[in-house]
Amino acid sequence: MANAEVTFSSDLAAQINALPLRAGSPFKRGDLLIGFDCGKLNADLRGTNELEKKQSLIFENRKKLKSRNAASAFEVAEARADYLVAKSKTDSLKQVIRFCSIKAPFDGKVLELHASKFEMPAVNSPLITVVDDSLLELDLIVPSNWLRWLVIGAQFEFRVEETGETHIANIVRLGAKIDAVSQTIKIAGAFRERPKRILPGMSGVAQFSPPTQ
Repeated sequence: MANAEVTFSSDLAAQINALPLRAGSPFKRGDLLIGFDCGKLNADLRGTNELEKKQSLIFENRKKLKSRNAASAFEVAEARADYLVAKSKTDSLKQVIRFCSIKAPFDGKVLELHASKFEMPAVNSPLITVVDDSLLELDLIVPSNWLRWLVIGAQFEFRVEETGETHIANIVRLGAKIDAVSQTIKIAGAFRERPKRILPGMSGVAQFSPPTQ
């Protein structure tokens, strides 16, 4: 099992103008996964920035006039409200524009693409699925009576069916519940060294050496 698997979507109604990776492509944390054409949003932001500056100047001017008894408290409050409204529009657009590019949250690989370059995907539809396979976990099912001697850190061998290779691994986590019907429990293990040819979804058999006493 992979350390993490994430499917990205977006609530932007915009065209994809950058899709540099393909299924199976590796990437580093911070690399661009998907970019959207946000020209209109950026233009809107420039407009709200200028409006915010204007309302800020008006607000500061009204405060100075008030200190000289040349403006009323209502006029100052009105200017302040106009400034805060303009600022909120700027802040809101900045938050939206943050999602014009989707960047990788970790090192990993592209598992699947759900969209294409130049497409305008539906809002909140799946766009890309990525996987962090830097730390693979082994999902194991063992007899529950092994809990008499099985402990975290216990070493075992794991033979991968797809490659035929055997690797050394250790128990990293014990399950919290026993299956009453099969009298088994799920445990998790991790390879001592990350094998190069192992992919998420592969299966195999674990071999343990229980203590003699």
